[in-house]
Amino acid sequence: MKAVRWVACASILAALMLLATNSISAAPARDEVADLDAFITKALAEYKVPGAAVAVVKDGKVILLKGYGVRDVTKSDKVDENTIFQLASVTKTFTGVAAGTLVDAGKLNLDTPIFNYLPEFVGYDPYMTRWLTTRDLLAMRTGWPEFQGDMIDSFGYDRADIVRRLRFFKPRYSLREVAQYSNMGLYLAGEVEGRVAGMTWNQVIEKNILTPLEMTHTSTVTPANNETVADYSAAHALVDGKVQVVEHTVLNTTGAASSMTSTAADMAKYMQMLLDKGTYNGKPVLKPETVAEIFKRSMVSEVGFAELPPISEETGFYYGLGVGSYDYAGHHVIEKGGALAGVRTLITLVPEMNAGVVTLSNMNLTALPEAIRAFYLNQLFGIDTKQDQKEILALDSEIKKLVEPPPAPTNPQPFAGTLQSLVGTYENDYYGTCSILLNEQDLQVQCGPAKYAATLKHWDAGAFVMQFPGATQGPAITTFSIGQDGKAASFTHEEFGVFTRVKEKE
Repeated sequence: MKAVRWVACASILAALMLLATNSISAAPARDEVADLDAFITKALAEYKVPGAAVAVVKDGKVILLKGYGVRDVTKSDKVDENTIFQLASVTKTFTGVAAGTLVDAGKLNLDTPIFNYLPEFVGYDPYMTRWLTTRDLLAMRTGWPEFQGDMIDSFGYDRADIVRRLRFFKPRYSLREVAQYSNMGLYLAGEVEGRVAGMTWNQVIEKNILTPLEMTHTSTVTPANNETVADYSAAHALVDGKVQVVEHTVLNTTGAASSMTSTAADMAKYMQMLLDKGTYNGKPVLKPETVAEIFKRSMVSEVGFAELPPISEETGFYYGLGVGSYDYAGHHVIEKGGALAGVRTLITLVPEMNAGVVTLSNMNLTALPEAIRAFYLNQLFGIDTKQDQKEILALDSEIKKLVEPPPAPTNPQPFAGTLQSLVGTYENDYYGTCSILLNEQDLQVQCGPAKYAATLKHWDAGAFVMQFPGATQGPAITTFSIGQDGKAASFTHEEFGVFTRVKEKE
């Protein structure tokens, strides 16, 4: 501060001090990057992550852009700044930004009920139908149950049919009562955006964001086979104690919530635009006030299991338009994480300091992105970089337990009926039909037009465990109600609800 006052006293001294200031600020910047680089290399091994790509933006410049580790644990190909990763729920930030571009174009009002744009939409009750807005969808204010409903994509329904089925998707809370993280809300926001723009959500993203930002390695869809795309990272998970390649999750129908793929190099451009208040290479992509609206707190939320340190009750947690935020060390931090089978991503922005970091990693349910983010934020704010690291590493193990099977019953009881009595087709208003088949002594489940398959194994008495594929899919206890004819009349899935047997045609 003294140097700043002296600069005002004489022009010669000003020049000398400016040179000194530049030399002093440049060296720590290089040291900071070196420290972060070393930390990432160490953390990659500590968290047992095959590969990751990281970009850091500060004061409009990309100060770190690097790949770490390998794309595929079975091969030697290295991750670099152009390696393509699934963005998972970081896609939601693009859906929020896309809404902003349409607001700027005068095509969308965030607080106008969506039935004005999407007249075929009907909510679970008249109040939702009449008052649900795009802001509600983007800010997790719908009341739809958190982390539920999106399996309908895998069941094979198209976008129009999913919109129709949302009338049967029962909210857990009233509109704007309690924040509930909802992929279906972001999917529906994408449908609104496509309708008002006269194109698909995918085309809105490509035209309004990817093209002006020159994000040439970014796509709005997830390829079904990673062998078809060059430099595409595999997905990995811990299977039987060993890191193995697993199938990518493909959710392109409800893509506005999680289907995009990108690279660290492209994401650096995206961060530069957001931190420069909507401008990229001197050209406006968003109005500054619209960027501020995206970042603004539109809904308060509880701090849940997905929010890791430094997020806490002290920092609070809020939802903006496709983003989350919290207050840390006197700064408003904007953030969005993502997780799909074998993939974890995280983007963090500190607009007041014109700084941001994004991490794309190829390991299932890893807390590596949060560890990198905590190191960078603490370094940026002058806090001990070791702070939070032990806690994040400990939570890494806890997060992985989310997909473990429930503890086996100590004294399991046999099923009173026969496996054949469960065979049949069952129906749920929202999820549609699921058929249970018997192949010798193995029960199989096929759901929706795609006949999306799951296994069904006896657990205890009338309880079975239904398991859909995917490294992030946990097993679900499913119970059967047996009718007077000795056949199952219905089954109750602990997440999906009740499915009633479809009567056989006489």
